[in-house]
Amino acid sequence: MAETKMTSMNTVWIQAIAGGAFTLIPARKYPAWLRHTLTWGSTAGIFTVMAVPGVASKLQELTTGKTGSEKAAPKDVDAETVGVPSDSVEGVGTGQAGTGKVDGSKPDFQEVDSNPVVRIGLAAAVAACTYGVFRFSFWFDGAAERGLRKLHVPYPRVVMGLGVAALYVVTEKFDRKYEARAGQSSQSDQH
Repeated sequence: MAETKMTSMNTVWIQAIAGGAFTLIPARKYPAWLRHTLTWGSTAGIFTVMAVPGVASKLQELTTGKTGSEKAAPKDVDAETVGVPSDSVEGVGTGQAGTGKVDGSKPDFQEVDSNPVVRIGLAAAVAACTYGVFRFSFWFDGAAERGLRKLHVPYPRVVMGLGVAALYVVTEKFDRKYEARAGQSSQSDQH
């Protein structure tokens, strides 16, 4: 665990330095092909991962060498191991309770996953949000620099770069605190 935290801490500093350095280059100076590739490439990638069944698990397998099911839980974990009666586990994910009746309050996620219209609709919505975030970020880059110049801040790009680097570090610290609290609460639930 200590090795993971050290690696993660090194990663956040590398991200902070890279993010701060890239902020020194105004987005308006990026060549048009690069802006379009960043925007449309990310949008198409997100759409493909969400819309085409199996792409996400294939990417995970290629990048980590493990399948999603191998990563999710150890193979020796079953209902009795975690203290759940086995009759309450029957029908999980099928929308049926242990009595054999359909439980309308529980969504059937496999049905949503296998419905191509819903899957493509969700993928299109997320892809549109991705496109919008990129467009907003390119606009905001210029607007933030103009705002800092109006406030007569010297070296506005350097100030923006330091702000981005600090944001990476602060976000990582909040994530660590959140994960620590979540880990403590899940341990207290087990006792």
